[in-house]
Amino acid sequence: MSIDRVEAKVVILGAQGVGKTALCVRYIHGGWTAQSASTIGASFLTKKVQVDECEVRLQLWDTAGQERFRSMTPMYYRGSQAAILCYDITSRASFHAVETWLSELRKNTSHHMIIHVVGTKADLVVADPSKREVQFDECVAFATKHADAFGQMSHIATAKSGANDIPNYALVEGACHEISSKDDQGVEELFNAVTRNLVERREEIEREREALYNRRQNSVQISADVYPREAPDSSRCC
Repeated sequence: MSIDRVEAKVVILGAQGVGKTALCVRYIHGGWTAQSASTIGASFLTKKVQVDECEVRLQLWDTAGQERFRSMTPMYYRGSQAAILCYDITSRASFHAVETWLSELRKNTSHHMIIHVVGTKADLVVADPSKREVQFDECVAFATKHADAFGQMSHIATAKSGANDIPNYALVEGACHEISSKDDQGVEELFNAVTRNLVERREEIEREREALYNRRQNSVQISADVYPREAPDSSRCC
């Protein structure tokens, strides 16, 4: 029996210090450290997982959240099939920043994407509930507001709950998560959900990959036509 294969690029976005690197390290290496250097540009990690009869190779791009690296980030969006937007549930400012990251993502990608929104550092709230600044319902409201932004969210919201075509709460909620990289809570479930979405859309992903390849090939051909290589001047002396 032949096994389907999917190769997918997943970008991890969010403000500085929300725990993007900790999330990736926990999922890929199964560990956690209290101290980690700030990401410069982006770091790249891979992991192979099996979903039913499909083998998925995830390429995780952990992007820098600092403002001084913001101009570099769009180059890492290109060719991505999924995005994980992160915020710190103890920081309302980081949650507000998710809107900006989503806006940038939309500007720099031309196809519909799988998107999940993730509240990090849930362990801090378990230890001290007063530290929570963002309620989970606010994350769901954000996902509902932007349900038509990209393919996966619009796919999640296809089941309508009434005459006003309001996205079904439970389905939109499936794109929202709260996790703790420190305590290893919810991390595996998050990536399982993302991976299953990728498998469900594997045919569309392959079509988009082929279309991107064809566009690049056409671009190369046009460049060759517009700027033909000069023939050597046979009149010159060697």
